Amino acid sequence: MPSPAERASARPRAAFEGLCRLAAVLALAAALWRTSAEHANAADYAPETLHLSVGQTDSSLAAHLIQRIGAPNGASVDTIPLRLSVLPSPSQRAMLGVLSQSGTVLPWRDGSGSRGFAAQVVREAGPTEPLHVRAAVPRGAVSLRDAGGLMDSLVAGRDSLVAWQLRTAAAPLRLETARAALSLPMPAPTAPKMLRVMGEPGWEFKFTVAALEEAGWRVDGAVRVSPTARVTLGPVALLDTAKHAAVVITDSTEVDAASLQRFVQRGGGLVLLGDALRIPALAALRPAQATLRHGALAGGLETDQPLTGLERWELTPRAGAQVLQAASGDADEGHAHEEALLVAHRVGAGRVVASAHRELWRWRMEGPDGGLEAHRRWWQDVVAAAGAPSPGATFTASERTPFAGDAAPYADLVGWIGAPIATDSAPSPPSGQTAAQVTRSTPSRTPWAAWLGVLAMALLCAEWGSRRLRGLR
Repeated sequence: MPSPAERASARPRAAFEGLCRLAAVLALAAALWRTSAEHANAADYAPETLHLSVGQTDSSLAAHLIQRIGAPNGASVDTIPLRLSVLPSPSQRAMLGVLSQSGTVLPWRDGSGSRGFAAQVVREAGPTEPLHVRAAVPRGAVSLRDAGGLMDSLVAGRDSLVAWQLRTAAAPLRLETARAALSLPMPAPTAPKMLRVMGEPGWEFKFTVAALEEAGWRVDGAVRVSPTARVTLGPVALLDTAKHAAVVITDSTEVDAASLQRFVQRGGGLVLLGDALRIPALAALRPAQATLRHGALAGGLETDQPLTGLERWELTPRAGAQVLQAASGDADEGHAHEEALLVAHRVGAGRVVASAHRELWRWRMEGPDGGLEAHRRWWQDVVAAAGAPSPGATFTASERTPFAGDAAPYADLVGWIGAPIATDSAPSPPSGQTAAQVTRSTPSRTPWAAWLGVLAMALLCAEWGSRRLRGLR
């Protein structure tokens, strides 16, 4: 039996051991509570990273956003990080834009590799009105499709510029890469119109008409063969912008200046070639004044710049005129400055183009191989310049919003939610994966549960050691 002194000294030890056991139990309970609370909060922890991948549908994205915004705990969500393996579709960009404008911050990482992706479709002013597709595309495979299927495909290098000329296409026209796609609005075709050619009988008139007809234009006009006789070309009708796209005057001849003035003012085109710039009645319409006449360079027609082998007028553009083409002057003749070859300016709703060249038919008949095709193409370009729409009218970006629209989807996304915070290389998901992935970030946790467990073990060890020293188990 322990003596009274031993029992008295054991009471503090027993109290200490009891306190250690109680503190250990409380520490273990606190550790269990902390662990369960962290697991419960992990499900609703913000922010979460939303990963848009190939095959993401509008409805699934909307469901994820609604689920995130309408969290059951009612917590305020002001940031949703995004990681994009593909560029969002127009409707997806609109959803993200509405969310951004409502006050939610959308920091995003770009893994699409589609920065600078943009395209434009322009309908050329011409008899067949071909479509010109111009695009800036990212590196990799690019395909052009219309409603009928695949039209062309290519492999582009880094930040490549590509172009297609299409005779016909069925809407919608789409440009697709591995991680982005855009739909291109197609300009509506206009009613087919004719060209009127005017001039004196000769080679210039004959081969100008031939080049334009070979390009697909329907041509009418009249040429005076004697003081009292005229030969008509095609069904000559009253000059009208509803029927005629432009008028071409090949040389100095008699013209009805008042009729041409009305035609151009109402939106028609006018091309003045060589000596036609010297017609006094057209002084108010011409975009440049023909001053000195320069001779042809001997043998120039056989060089890689055949237009140097033609006579030309020196042009002095009027104020506000636009120089479309220029060439270096001849220093030996005292004209070392740059000389305008093609000049254009607006008159009312129409456009007048002036060419400095004389006897252009020689390029076709006496020029090098390919001169016939080059002569035809030159006339196509000049007539298109005279009938081109006003600057800015061919842009395909939406005029209703300050954003770029589907013609430039990357710029449109930046307009909606801002620039990316980083650019990375996100691999495409496996084949057949269509749903978006929501990767929840793990919160930064202080290891309270671990420390509480260590404390409980230390207290239990202290209690056990104290009891062993007293001879107890």
